[in-house]
Amino acid sequence: MTAELANSAASIGGPVISVRGVSYRYAHAAADALHDIGMEIPHGEIFGLLGPNGAGKSTLLGLLSGSLALQSGAVVIAGEPLPRRARAVKRISAMVPQEYAFYETLTGHQNLRYFGSVFGLSRRRLDEQCAIVIEVCRLQEDAHRTAGDYSGGLKRRLNLAIGLLNEPQILYLDEPTVGIDAQSRRYILDAVYALKARGTTIVYTSHYMEEVERLCDCVAVIDHGRVVLQERMDNLLRREGGESLHITLSAPNPSLEALLQPFGATHVDHKRWKLTLPRERLAHVLADMERSGADIERMQYGVSRLEEIYLELLLHGGDPR
Repeated sequence: MTAELANSAASIGGPVISVRGVSYRYAHAAADALHDIGMEIPHGEIFGLLGPNGAGKSTLLGLLSGSLALQSGAVVIAGEPLPRRARAVKRISAMVPQEYAFYETLTGHQNLRYFGSVFGLSRRRLDEQCAIVIEVCRLQEDAHRTAGDYSGGLKRRLNLAIGLLNEPQILYLDEPTVGIDAQSRRYILDAVYALKARGTTIVYTSHYMEEVERLCDCVAVIDHGRVVLQERMDNLLRREGGESLHITLSAPNPSLEALLQPFGATHVDHKRWKLTLPRERLAHVLADMERSGADIERMQYGVSRLEEIYLELLLHGGDPR
């Protein structure tokens, strides 16, 4: 049964996760944590789930991963409805929570073997999977150290390694890079890219907008328990970008201000500018900038930044414009 469901998840043509009319209220709460949620998550892509603290992201992940019981609405995963096939769905998915989910008194390797046995892996497969996830999460030098002595970045990597033991077809990552060093962040993001390349569907929450913009194929924003936006990332960035020109200079250039002011230029900081520029004027203005001696490090036209869209969306209650 589990093998059939895994094959279904791998071959399904439509969304691998479909959510319809889902609401959820915690006991004694005055309002719903989620209200009439609807979304579709494509197979084999990285789906960004955004929202402020308390918006309902973790509650939704709990429902999708089976750690919370569905109260109303419908959830279909790999063609199978929850909760009827919840046990089988759990076997092809994994949840990596924001909290550390391992025993700090054990070594990294002992944690992996313990949780692998909980997942029901045979001894041979457990040996194989421990070696694989240790390599994927770059834990080779630290696997036999006590997990409680790990840095924050190593703990995040161990958290992820445990989630990968059963080779999930669907992976839920809740703030996997929060509060860690740059090297561990890079290792985790590399692992996420590798998982996508092999066809894993990943639902990814983060407050790091640049990270989400770079990683995710689709994005949904939840605010006050409601979905206020769901769109493919490239469409969203281009649609909201319009005629915006973003310029980053290698060094400040005071003479640039007079040149850009007629276009309503905003001086973001000493090296970054944003302005509205009709497409037919683009080549002319760029030539003027070159003559002014501006040393351009980076430039984007017609593509907005996700952080700007996100903040505008929350500010205006669902309308980023």
